[in-house]
This record gives sequence, C-alpha cells and structure tokens, in this order.
Amino acid sequence: MGVVKLPKLSDYWSKDEVIGHPFPRTAMSRNRFEILLRMLHFSEDDEKNKADRLHRVRKLMNDLNECFRQHYTANEDICIDESMVPFRGRILFRQYNKQKRHKYGVKLFKLCSIPGYTHKVNIYAGKNMDTINTTPTNVVMNMCEGYFNRGHTLHTDNWYTSIDLARRLLEKQTHLVGTVKKNRRGLPKKVTNTKLKKGHYCAEESRDGITVMKWKDKRDVLVLSTKHSVRFVEIIKRGQVVKKPQIVLEYNKAKGGVDLADQMASYSTPLRKSIRWYKKIALDMLLNIAMINAHVLYQSVTKTKIKVTDFRVAILKSFCAKQQADEPALTRPKRQKHILVKLDGPSRMTRRNCGECYKTNVKNLGRLQARNKTKKVNTFCSVCPEKPILCHDCFFKLHF
Repeated sequence: MGVVKLPKLSDYWSKDEVIGHPFPRTAMSRNRFEILLRMLHFSEDDEKNKADRLHRVRKLMNDLNECFRQHYTANEDICIDESMVPFRGRILFRQYNKQKRHKYGVKLFKLCSIPGYTHKVNIYAGKNMDTINTTPTNVVMNMCEGYFNRGHTLHTDNWYTSIDLARRLLEKQTHLVGTVKKNRRGLPKKVTNTKLKKGHYCAEESRDGITVMKWKDKRDVLVLSTKHSVRFVEIIKRGQVVKKPQIVLEYNKAKGGVDLADQMASYSTPLRKSIRWYKKIALDMLLNIAMINAHVLYQSVTKTKIKVTDFRVAILKSFCAKQQADEPALTRPKRQKHILVKLDGPSRMTRRNCGECYKTNVKNLGRLQARNKTKKVNTFCSVCPEKPILCHDCFFKLHF
C-alpha cells in the first residue's frame, strides 16, 4: 500500500478495470485482511497496565529498540530530534508542531546517525504522565542511555542544547555540538549581547572545554561545542572561497540524521487513516522505521545502492514468493473424511462392544459389570488405522 496508492482499502481488491489491482487477491481475501486489521494488537494484559498510557505499544517499542541496538554500531556522530506520526484523532498526548509537515500527531524522540539509521525511539506521552521526557536534558540523557563512555559526539538543536547538558555529557565521555538559544542559563553575556558584522565572530571558552561562539552569516548563529575550538575552514560555495566555523560545518553535516530517516520513510509510507492511535504508531515503527533501518543495513553489507521503493518491493516479493516448480510443495495433507460402516462377511451379524463405551464403563463400573453394561454394535470407522468398533454417539464425539 506504500508503493501503490489507492483511495480506499477496499479498492485494492476491486475488480474495476481502472483501479483494480490483481496482486492483493493472490495474498489473501479482503474479508480476511479486514478481520486481521480489526483484531490487530501489540500488547498482552491490557487491563493490568492501564496506568501506562503507552502500554499498548510499550513492549513493541522496547523490543525494536533492542533489535536496532544489537544489529548496527553507531558512528561517532549521532543526533537527537523529534519526529511526528500524523494523527488527528482524539488522544490526550496529541501534539501540535507548526514546523513539521504533519502538524498534528504523536511526537517521537529519535536517536539517529547520518546514514538515516534510527538507533532508539521514545514516544512522548504528555507532561502529566511522562516523568522522563519532561525537560530537554532528561530527554537527551534517557535517549543516550547505553551510548555513553564510547566517545560519541551528540548533535542537537537549540531546544536541547544547554550548558548543564554539556557538563553532564562530558562526565559521560560524550561531546556535545549544537545551536543554542541566547536566553539559556550560564551563557556568557559578552558573546550573546555583542553585535557583529557579517563574517565576524565572538567566542569564549570555559575551563572545562565548553566553547560558546556567535558568528554572523545572514543572521546571528549561536553555537555551543565541547569538541571544537574557534577555528575557521575554507570551503568553495558557488565558485567562491568562503570561510566558515568548523563547529557550524560539522553540525550541518551530522544534524540531518533524523530528517534523512523521515525523508526516506515518506517516499512510500503505507500509513492510512485510523481511529486507533496505537495501530498508527506500531505500523509506523514496523513499516517505516524498521524498514529504513533494514535498507541501511542492506546497503552497508552488500555495498550496493538501491532505492527505498525498490527495496520495499523486493521485501514484498520475498514475503509473498510462490513455491518454485522444482521444490517439493509444503502443503498440509488433505483431511480424510471418516465414515462409519457395518462389518462385512459373516461377522456382520456379530455384535461387539463399543470400544469407547467399554473404556468409560471400565473406569466407572469395573471390568465385570462393563461387559454387560456396554452397548453392542456391528459398526466401525473404516478410515482410522485401528478400525475401532464404535457406536453412533462415540463416532461423532471423536471425529466431529
């Protein structure tokens, strides 16, 4: 559904010559698909975990985060930013962000690296219920858990960056590079209040290695770094040699990890309108985030480039591949129909004890009385290997 766009779900099974598509009918019927979609859920014991707003997708999110961490080693440069899953239904923690393409939805915090690989996802559940994702510093420290003391450089925008966060990350052997708001606590007033001409800069460095720099390009750019000093690099822009701060160049290079992952997922997203918010989030994590991560892994292992849409089609074909002609068919043996028939030959006039009735009477009455109390018949099941003697009641009880 991400590759082939049709107005309604039922249109994928339509036989109309204009919008009809032959492939979905080869996978499953429309009624079966609708039943599976209606019954789809991702959690167990919903009644026990109602205190957690995210209990319907909590286990899925934790399992995916663990899988993402195990199968890909993060680069030196990582970044944290928020993403939006579009949703306009009624939900307490729905967010509004005018800077996003989809302004209404559920906010996700993502930890990504520059190939577009998502290492960790966290869902924002609202300030009243979410005790972790309440402040930018807490968000960053929670998202980077498991990536400390490895020499990573974290890139953040001005909503996350602060002096307090920089010092806490330095204690964890992690660098911080990012833009910063001029009203953040602890910034040097000399840097934030200085008026500059285009191309000029002003900077200060603390004793613990935190550099705050203000550089005038088209507008004022205020950046913070625990990794760089005041150094300019010459680059070629539109045929001219231009000098730019190294902090700004490396920030622009590494900050786009989350945006790149969202951009790759948007090319062929299979998300559809739904009144169930947890289905929307779960399908986004499974069919967008996990799919883009698989695409990055495939390209890094095979050293070949493939479009995201072509990769989705290849995955689809592998899931729905038909049995090869030279391979043995792995089909379930056809169920045989059991038939109750009478004994043949001279024995047809002889009546014998029903096997199932005799077993029951032996347990309740004992062997001596069971011989006299058991029903005697001359019918048996012709399909069962033992050809057991059975009465009508026992036959239907065993086979239907």
